[in-house]
Amino acid sequence: MTADSGKPELVYHGRRAQRADSRQRRKAILEATLRLIVKEGIRGIRHRAVAREASVPLAATTYYFKDLSDLISDAFTYFVEQGLEHTRQLQEDSFAAARALSEEERSSASGRKLLTQQLTRFILTHVRAQASQRDFRLIELAFRNEALRNEQLTRAIRMANRATQAMIEEFYQLLGVADSEAAAQITMGTILNLEYQILSKAVDIDSPLLERTVSMMMKGLIPATTNAVQPVALD
Repeated sequence: MTADSGKPELVYHGRRAQRADSRQRRKAILEATLRLIVKEGIRGIRHRAVAREASVPLAATTYYFKDLSDLISDAFTYFVEQGLEHTRQLQEDSFAAARALSEEERSSASGRKLLTQQLTRFILTHVRAQASQRDFRLIELAFRNEALRNEQLTRAIRMANRATQAMIEEFYQLLGVADSEAAAQITMGTILNLEYQILSKAVDIDSPLLERTVSMMMKGLIPATTNAVQPVALD
């Protein structure tokens, strides 16, 4: 995946595929890897097992991914590519809500209250949609745990996090939040924790606690007055 200009770029490490049929086979291998992670976890990833799952010759997996670390890292990058659109949609909805208000409205207590309510709703929708995709979240957690033992995967996850953080930071910068970097960290951490709480069944997906948590976070990050922020034009 190539991120937007000026933002971190996610890269693939395995052998590139030039022809359309080769690209399709490489994609099949990566998708098979993700399915195996759901079934068996990262430790179940072996060339032979992936080839069998992808219905390709063993030589195909070793051709594109001589090293298993490359296969695991590229499977994560492919996974991020597929899921990043959800984060972009959250960003687009948030930007649209902010731009729908005039500069005067964005500076008023009532306008900022409305924006906070809208953002709370957008984030809740995002969290519930993510948590409802259980297999995707299992894959994500498997990658993050494996990254503690795999330096190449650690770098890939770090780049993915930076790409997501950059999108969130950009929104807070447009609102003039003084420390957009910290605000992005709080937002990302809260979203990941709520998704995990739902997956582990510690919190029901329809629990009022989710809305209370996100609402409290947004009220803290976007004050009711502009005294704590430096307004930035949204043109």
